[in-house]
Amino acid sequence: MIKPMLCKTGKPFNSKEWIFELKLDGTRTIAYIENKSLKLINRRGKNFTSRYPELKDLPKHVKSNCILDGEIVVFNDKGIPDFYQLATREQTTRKAKIEILSKTMPATFVIFDILKKDGKNLMNLPLMKRKKILRETVKDYEYAFVIDYIEEFGKNFFKEAVKKGFEGVVAKKKNSVYEQGVRSSNWLKIKAKETIDAIVIGYTEGKGKRKNTFGALVLGAYKDNELIHIGRVGTGWKENDLKQIKSLLEKIVTKNCPVKRSFEKWKDYEAKYKVKWVKPKLVAEIEAMEITPKLELRAPSFKRLRFDKPIEECVLSN
Repeated sequence: MIKPMLCKTGKPFNSKEWIFELKLDGTRTIAYIENKSLKLINRRGKNFTSRYPELKDLPKHVKSNCILDGEIVVFNDKGIPDFYQLATREQTTRKAKIEILSKTMPATFVIFDILKKDGKNLMNLPLMKRKKILRETVKDYEYAFVIDYIEEFGKNFFKEAVKKGFEGVVAKKKNSVYEQGVRSSNWLKIKAKETIDAIVIGYTEGKGKRKNTFGALVLGAYKDNELIHIGRVGTGWKENDLKQIKSLLEKIVTKNCPVKRSFEKWKDYEAKYKVKWVKPKLVAEIEAMEITPKLELRAPSFKRLRFDKPIEECVLSN
């Protein structure tokens, strides 16, 4: 099973040695196409092909057996990725509802790399060679297309992308090989707002309008191979988020604090905020101004749950 190449973070820049693509708010997906059959695998290694029946015709638009890398995205009526609609698609399992949503809320597979073709490994080829092969292999259609890019002028591209409502851009070095499973400095995600992927380790009691849901999510992340507490987030939700997340949390409640070894005052914290701990299974994407020297998020805001990301990837950089 191929593990996707991952990005490090960066700032806007110009360079003739790099290309720049739109950063899409979607689910990272490796597509396996063989003998006109399709298999979609997310970052957690889960086969979720059945969730997107609108993509079943993708093999008809591909000239060869191949393995493709891209993002599954749900675009809104302005052509901007809508992660709320995507979350609805990601969490729907009933076949009848999947069929309805595939027509009323269709997804698109946006392709940006080709890793194998007719059994030949392409990952050691430079990026621009892979891009050329990708264009020769895949024909765009209603539910899938090969992403465009610009060369050199990353600063202006970033500025215009953010102005139009995109998260930012991804910069890729032209001569870079595909580093499977590596978070590489040859690919950089450049975002308007910094985010961190955190592990949900608990939730606090809700008050007032939130009495039947929760007040905040308690968050953790890995530091030096140990799960630690990094604060809590209590803003950023829509009403539907609160109800949906509460139902997921109730299924994984535990009496044990997941970080008690690295969090000496966890009992006081539990009593003060009326915390219910949960098993570390859910990943939340959080916007925050910074991570303080005490390793807590400053001014955090909830963005979405990440069902495609394993908790092992929620690591604080040194």
